[in-house]
Amino acid sequence: MGKPSKAIIDFMEKYKIATDEIWEVHGSTWVVKHKALERVAAELGVVWDRPAMIETNASEGIVSMCVFGKLGDHSEWSVGEASPKNNKNSYPYAMAEKRAKDRVILKLLSGHGDLYSEAEADEFEQPRRNPHVTRAADIVPATEYDKNGQPIDNIPLPDPSSVQKLTVKDQRPIFEALQKEIHATDSIDGLQAWAAENKDRLGALKNEWQEFLRGVYADQLKGLRELERGDDMRMAG
Repeated sequence: MGKPSKAIIDFMEKYKIATDEIWEVHGSTWVVKHKALERVAAELGVVWDRPAMIETNASEGIVSMCVFGKLGDHSEWSVGEASPKNNKNSYPYAMAEKRAKDRVILKLLSGHGDLYSEAEADEFEQPRRNPHVTRAADIVPATEYDKNGQPIDNIPLPDPSSVQKLTVKDQRPIFEALQKEIHATDSIDGLQAWAAENKDRLGALKNEWQEFLRGVYADQLKGLRELERGDDMRMAG
């Protein structure tokens, strides 16, 4: 492994990026973990606007969206894409959003061009300590549960008597539809009502897909709340 440039070292020191959150691929390209960029963005107070959907075809695994972010008076935007050509997992919406957000964060932090996000391309070959992102827990927030085992501020557990046992082949279109519906819901009340109405549909899926969709739900809810706070601030100003 080569030595990172002074610009990359300065970036790591300024934003407290740990040595195990950055690595070299292809002999010259330096990659930083998505979770590290997400942490820095949250600490600095990056504000996200509603993304603009460019292309959505869940059945084909093709998603493209434009994401807009702001840090103080500095605004940036970038496009994130996911398709079978550059994405080998079952989460095209999350991957497209992840790629777009990471690009925007790097632009806002003036790191774009020196650093790339781990989500930039599926062909990045990562060392063993940074396995390629394919698990739900590596892409979306982990679900929090209360002492009774119920998800906190998330899609409720399904009614066991209403859960259908389906093959993975029959589960896939349900999974794709639920993912698309979450992203299409544009209000907090609407998203929470959707969660109550669709918990049993979620229960028909394998556990990993259920946890992934709860993570997508958490991300969508967080984004809607940030938009609401931004609207309130603009009205107050």
